[in-house]
Order: sequence, then structure tokens, then C-alpha cells
Amino acid sequence: MRLDSSKIWTLLAILWLLAFGYETVLIARQIAAWWSTHERVERVTRLLQENAGEVIRLTRGIRDQSDEITFLQKLIDVIPQEKGFVRTQRAIADEVNTLRVKIGRRIHDDLHILVDTRANKLYVKKGLGLLWQADCSVGRGGFLKDKVTGRRWEFVTPRGQFEILGKIEKPIWTKPDWAFVENGEIIPPPDDLKRQVEGELGAYVLNLGDGYLIHGTKNEALLGRSVSHGCVRLGAEDLKRLYETVPRGVRVYIY
Repeated sequence: MRLDSSKIWTLLAILWLLAFGYETVLIARQIAAWWSTHERVERVTRLLQENAGEVIRLTRGIRDQSDEITFLQKLIDVIPQEKGFVRTQRAIADEVNTLRVKIGRRIHDDLHILVDTRANKLYVKKGLGLLWQADCSVGRGGFLKDKVTGRRWEFVTPRGQFEILGKIEKPIWTKPDWAFVENGEIIPPPDDLKRQVEGELGAYVLNLGDGYLIHGTKNEALLGRSVSHGCVRLGAEDLKRLYETVPRGVRVYIY
């Protein structure tokens, strides 16, 4: 049986249409898949952009907070006029310049020491510039009463302006009366050798007057806490550094 030419061309046309339709279907599927992928990519891109914006906002917030913390750490409050003066460590923004001017008038570019009794920190500064800082321990607070005599002692570090009156190497501690009362011991005479204790104050002492000292401690693990009987305690390395770099007459501001 022989097919005429018209039928052959018709058959070829049908085959071509089938092939073309199949390719069209494949292309359509590829286009649909590409479009779906494109939409997913756009969604992911938008999500990444939103997350990036959030990260930028968080980064700015952290940076702003860090700048604020750094500023507050550098800020020194107005030096008190009297020991009972209550000071704040947080300044309102529009008072900052005023505070700096007042501070500058008082300390100029002098070497001085600051003791923050709330943070248990000691700062060595020259003018407004911080040279170095250290953990310290100040008075723990509270009272001790001698039941025999009725005398009372308060274990606080006084606030106000002091100065380094003297420096002693290898000091010997003369135990005061309260040290015996605290331990439940009989108070010996003033010249009794029981009062003389070596090594209790560390290798160095800086005298602030009125019985208050900057000295060492046998338990450096407690530095940073308010545990002393009123003196300012430092670790051995920091005490040595302070003793060697700070001369007599340097002012000490305790707040």
C-alpha cells in the first residue's frame, strides 16, 4: 500500500506538532520551576534584607550602649564639699559639660586617686585621663560594740577628700582595740607586744590619716567586695605599683 504525498505531509505535520507540543510543555514546566525558584529567592532576599536591617539596628544599639558605658566610666562626679555629701554616678546629658568644667577646676592636670566605694574600684588618674585601675575592697559597714565598755566602732570607709600623708614599706600592724573585741579577746595595754602583727597589711602602706590606710590583703579573692574594717585594700601587685608611682601629697577622693 502506498501513501500519497498529501498524507505523508499531513503525518509529518502531526508528528512535528506533537514534538513541538512536547517541547512547549517542557519549556513551560522549566519556566514555572524557574519562576517558583525566583519567587523563593526573592522571599529569601527580602528576609535577609530584613534580618540585615535588624542586625544593623542591634549593632548600632550595642555600639551606642557601649559608648554610653565608656562615657559613664570616664565621667567623674563633682567632688563633695563634705563627707556626708551624697553623689550620683549618673549625670543628665545637659549637665555633662558643667561637671567636666567643675572637675577640671579642682584637679587641673594633677595626679590623683579615686576610690569608688560602691563599685570597689580604685582609679589612678592624671587630670581627666585614666592611667590605670584596680579592684579594691572598702569598709563592709555595720557596727561592733564592746559589751564591757559600751564603746562602738563603725566599719565604713569615709567619703571625702584626703591625701597620701605617708608611705611605709614592710609595715607592722598595731592592732586596735576593736580587733580584740571582735575576736572575743581581752584588750591588752597599749604597749603590749600582742598588738604588733607583721605581714597583716601586706608589703606596703599608704597613710590617709585618722587611722585609714591603703594596704594589702591576705585574701585577694575578696577584692571587689566591701569586706574591710574601713581601710582600702589592694592586691599585692596593684599595691606595689601604687606605692612606687604615687608620691606623698597626692590627693585621694573617696566617694
